[in-house]
Amino acid sequence: RVAFVLHESFGFEFETIAAILDTSPVAARKLASRARAKVRQPTIEDSLADWEVVDAFLAAARGGDFAHLMELLAPDVRVRADAAALAVGTPERIDGRDEVAAFFDGAAKAARPVSVDGRPGAAWFQHGEAKVLFDFVVERGTIASITFRAEGDLLARVVRRDGASEPS
Repeated sequence: RVAFVLHESFGFEFETIAAILDTSPVAARKLASRARAKVRQPTIEDSLADWEVVDAFLAAARGGDFAHLMELLAPDVRVRADAAALAVGTPERIDGRDEVAAFFDGAAKAARPVSVDGRPGAAWFQHGEAKVLFDFVVERGTIASITFRAEGDLLARVVRRDGASEPS
């Protein structure tokens, strides 16, 4: 609740709150988000925490930050794939925080932040086209599951959030 009050009432940045609470800025955001949920009804603003978790996950995966990946994943996190994603070579299933973190550690360099149907996600792009969507479920500030999806109609609804039309 301290993180929530410092941010909402006094306008402190999460980096400052993190220093005060001796934690990371991502953890300070999570603390504030949880307190916000307890003191009022959820709003669109509250869903921003999901976007931040997904973006932090992508950064940690690309940067090979195994410890941060572990913080962002729920202990019983699971990865699954639909039939179309299996056909392009994604793994069918990965279970547990350690295995999922190991799989993504230093990976996802071709993945870009996307939105699909208003939800945060990531997608692997090849020649400017989304080939596989990473569909995240975020619960209580951690990633509970990721589903690799490659159905054509779904990929057609993917919108890049980094403003680029071609992958960098």
